[in-house]
Amino acid sequence: MNKKELLEKLKKELSLDDAKIKKIEAVFNKYFVIGKNNKDKILEELKNKLKLTDEQANKIYNKFAEVVGNGIKDKIVGLFKSKK
Repeated sequence: MNKKELLEKLKKELSLDDAKIKKIEAVFNKYFVIGKNNKDKILEELKNKLKLTDEQANKIYNKFAEVVGNGIKDKIVGLFKSKK
């Protein structure tokens, strides 16, 4: 899943409008997703800018982290696959 697909999924699941999706994208473009300090900053900014609950902010963060993590994992696995 790429970033555009992820944003569309979040939009649908959380019933968010385009303006909120753009704000979410801006927050994640500002910080590196992985890391405790950045997670706290991202969650705080999401809650403040979008007036989200802790649960909604965590759901958004976790989806982004999952996509990033899977992308990194796929690249690492690709490095070790034998090429024929």
